[in-house]
Amino acid sequence: MRFAALLLLVLSAPAGAAQLVRGPYLAAGAHDSMTVRFRIDAPTVAWLRYGIDPDCERVTTINYATREHRFPLFGLLPDTTYCYRVFLPEPTGQAVYKAAEGRFRTFPPEEKDSFTFLVLGESGAGSPEQAELAAQMERLSPGFVVHTGGLVDSGLDADADAQYFGPYAGLLRRAPFFPVPGSSEYGPEAGTAEGKGFLRENYSPFQSVPLNGLPPHYYYFDTANARFIALDSNAFGGASAAPSLDRTSKQYKWLDHVLARTKKDWKFVVIHHPLYSSGEHGIIEEMNETLRPLFEKHRVDAVFQGRERVYERSYPLTEDAVAEGGIVYITLGGGGRPVSAPLEETGEWSEKFLAEPHFAEGRVNGRLFTLMVYGRDGTVLDIFRLEKPAAP
Repeated sequence: MRFAALLLLVLSAPAGAAQLVRGPYLAAGAHDSMTVRFRIDAPTVAWLRYGIDPDCERVTTINYATREHRFPLFGLLPDTTYCYRVFLPEPTGQAVYKAAEGRFRTFPPEEKDSFTFLVLGESGAGSPEQAELAAQMERLSPGFVVHTGGLVDSGLDADADAQYFGPYAGLLRRAPFFPVPGSSEYGPEAGTAEGKGFLRENYSPFQSVPLNGLPPHYYYFDTANARFIALDSNAFGGASAAPSLDRTSKQYKWLDHVLARTKKDWKFVVIHHPLYSSGEHGIIEEMNETLRPLFEKHRVDAVFQGRERVYERSYPLTEDAVAEGGIVYITLGGGGRPVSAPLEETGEWSEKFLAEPHFAEGRVNGRLFTLMVYGRDGTVLDIFRLEKPAAP
């Protein structure tokens, strides 16, 4: 079909026309690019038209016939609002109809020093708690969303619409998600040979992340004056198909290099298995002993963790001791699944522990980082501030 066909539009989807069944949703955002993805019910071509808001049809791009459509958009202006429209063909092939539209804002450039984002984990449940948290998240305007793992309880793509794409449909249409693989993403047989293809079949096909590491396992992205590094810790959890993260591994060496070469003011790490935890799974000592010295060497500011279905925030830590200027470890795993029971005792390093459904909003403004943690009714459960000394 030729682009000229876009001149003949129908106002709504005709009977028998291809239909959207997932999305559109955003991924792999940056200051000069964004990826728009969606799934349709049968393989067919699709068009995407986009431009600087409100001129939503300045540029037209076409994708070949498939069910899983991915439109990477490059050469965008930083810190700019774009709008986009998805077009699908009607059955005769003589016309198209507008199937969906949305807006997004590209990331701010390096010279800017403020941005806002959301963090959550262990959300895949389809529960009332997840729906309530999603409604609270929808009211906010983040530049992007970080997920600490546990997108879908079963890990199956068949359940992803009910537990991920459905609850966050409005947010996914306007803000890219940056997830790390969690335990459930590797499936119920993660430690066996039978489970080796599970993530590749159920998770990888619908995730687009930056291509600077080993996608979708580990990668990094930059926004304004910050770098976020997403890791795959599941080898420490026993997943046989997960890339190793020990000191001799490619992932560890890549992490060392990526941390060393950035000059960003802020360094954040996203990982599923906690380095510090008072939750039911506790601490994986080998992982702590492997990663903690590297994080301290490169002066990471905060580590966002998952797996435990609680909220927990450590004091600033260096070499397992509370220390000014140390790293703060923040577990955000109450996104919708049943929360863990409160413990009788938490670690001496633990400053805040809550067994309640939650998500967090992070705000960076210059040398100040603020984390607001919200409950399912919008109540503020915790406020944390971290301020860097003035640059010399």
